[in-house]
Amino acid sequence: MEKKFIIAADKNIDDIVALRVDMQIEDWGKTLDKDFSCYAELFADITRQHINEKLNKSLYFALLYLDHRPVAMCGIEELSELPQITVCTDHNGRHCCVVSVYTIPEYRGNGYQQELLKYLIDFAKTEHFNDITLTTNTPDAMHIYEKLGFRRISNKYFLEA
Repeated sequence: MEKKFIIAADKNIDDIVALRVDMQIEDWGKTLDKDFSCYAELFADITRQHINEKLNKSLYFALLYLDHRPVAMCGIEELSELPQITVCTDHNGRHCCVVSVYTIPEYRGNGYQQELLKYLIDFAKTEHFNDITLTTNTPDAMHIYEKLGFRRISNKYFLEA
């Protein structure tokens, strides 16, 4: 089986969109116990537009292809929020958050996501991202993040409208 890791380019946008739609339907279906599949087409269009505007500017994706099939992705998005005091120690490095960590269900449990995240983190460091954070609603994946050196600091809360 041919295994290929890449940093996404414009020609990979449709693969990212397809994986991201599946990821969002699965994640939010579990989180809110609601079927969001009726929004798949609309969400794909919104996602494609967002990625077209930001890919390789402030949003970077790593993809894993097995035998030319996209089976996993993860991304980093540059943060443009109010700075934390930690920026003072980073010598003006860039800050980002890991986003869209997803592996197609039938390929889970093979270590692919850990390899892909390591590939993306190595890329982020070459792009001078000195502060890399992530949030997760998937407790089963926390061991992967800890193996890569992430440390749990706090939890994320949502305000219901």
